Amino acid sequence: MRRIISFVIALALALCTPAFAEELVFTVGLDGDIVALDPAYAYDFTTNPVINQICQGIVAFDENNQIVPKLAESWEAVDDTTYVYKIRSDVKFSDGSPMTMEDVLFSLARHKDAAVGSYLGWMFDAVESIEQTGDWELTIKLTKPSATWQYVLGTAAGQIISKAACEAAGDLFGTAEGGLIGTGPYVFESWKSGQEITLVKNQNYWETGVEVAIDTLIFKVIPEDVTRITALQAKQVDCAFILPADMLDILKACDHLTVEAVETFGLTYLAMNVYMAPLNEVNVRKAIYHAIDFEAIAANIIKEAGQPGTVIPHSESLYTINPEEWEAYAASAPVYEYNVEKAKEYLAESSVPEGFSTTLITNEDSLRYSICLAIQEYLSQVNINVEILKVSSDEHTNYQMGGVLTAEGIRDYGMLIGGWESDYPDISGNLEPLYAGYNTGDGGCNAACYANEEVDVLLRAQNASTDPAERNQLMFQALDIVTDEIPYINIQYPVRNIAVNNAFEGFSMTAAWTWNLDFSKITPAA
Repeated sequence: MRRIISFVIALALALCTPAFAEELVFTVGLDGDIVALDPAYAYDFTTNPVINQICQGIVAFDENNQIVPKLAESWEAVDDTTYVYKIRSDVKFSDGSPMTMEDVLFSLARHKDAAVGSYLGWMFDAVESIEQTGDWELTIKLTKPSATWQYVLGTAAGQIISKAACEAAGDLFGTAEGGLIGTGPYVFESWKSGQEITLVKNQNYWETGVEVAIDTLIFKVIPEDVTRITALQAKQVDCAFILPADMLDILKACDHLTVEAVETFGLTYLAMNVYMAPLNEVNVRKAIYHAIDFEAIAANIIKEAGQPGTVIPHSESLYTINPEEWEAYAASAPVYEYNVEKAKEYLAESSVPEGFSTTLITNEDSLRYSICLAIQEYLSQVNINVEILKVSSDEHTNYQMGGVLTAEGIRDYGMLIGGWESDYPDISGNLEPLYAGYNTGDGGCNAACYANEEVDVLLRAQNASTDPAERNQLMFQALDIVTDEIPYINIQYPVRNIAVNNAFEGFSMTAAWTWNLDFSKITPAA
């Protein structure tokens, strides 16, 4: 009888124990392979989520997108060009070796080394020197004030790697063979190119009070949207955060999944090439704006993929500097409502009152293509004939960054559907790339080819100021100009849709997810 009772108790315990009690595995579906196992090349939506688990920054962005210490105990701006960081003395790398100031200096110096070719090297353009000024003190001096420097060490540009491991790996560093050793909660185990990357729990994790529950973290490379959705349905992956908007309903119908939308720092825009006649005329651009029913496009095409755009090139997620001032400015900003008669009036005041023909470049994204078709139909009402040119993503980037020119040396398109996402939780992260620098050779991402010297001066001035109120006023003045000249139409502010298996909890994502996505807090659902 005792044996029977013991057997029944053991069986009951076995049935009640979660299937993943022995080893917790969490699988993430990526839409592409990573570039490298190296923070110097962590500058995309597939590489960063992996690198961020292995390495950590000197500072970080919290759930409210505010800067907080990480590998530093504290930091301060001593003056407009001097930043001092008190580095923690108790941090260990995943191989058990202590993180030293030599590792910190080595990691930062790599981004300034032309031989490394860091994708984030430009973030250090204003850096004059990086020096150890105490046993655990780091001082960075800038050549000029920079309002956005404060964010840099919270990106992959501030992540610390083991100097010894990097030098030992030599040319293999960052590859599947050479690997990567950092201070994060997970350790690199393997990388099967084009298939999957496997990380395991860091048994030497330094952060007191943090208990990492996931034993094995797997990133599966699944480029095809349908295959990635099917994998979520079949529980072959537990999480994915690059989801096609037109397939969200399929995922929402799955009882084992939670689907959420998270704000981003991003923007989808219609750029009008101001160097290409007749789009160089503001009346033509205003005619285009009034001729398109963007509210209908938002309601019928974009739907849950984003929030409707306004004349301001960023959503409320970037109201990070005195938010109440931005809310007031947004409330008073001009509105270009859908009005065909007004569009015709503006066109009548232009050099092409009877209309004209132009091109519209887009990539293979189905949502963007649907938006293009709607724009084409709306503009036909005012005799603007639009030829849609759908190109590959690589070709589109080449067009967007100014790599395709006419014989006259101007960008070879009339209009282009493009996107941008601020690198930092700072409003200037969208303003400067899109509206400044075209005449100075720094405007590669300025797809509208917009050039206004007064706007350039205002945007340079705001970036050189460390006074939040002054920065806002300078940006408001710049926006007053660009919202009247409208080289861009801000179609939508994209949201990031994510799906997570309900068997787990603790996963969270913010607008700064490129830099702070963290899987160490995931646990089995209660």
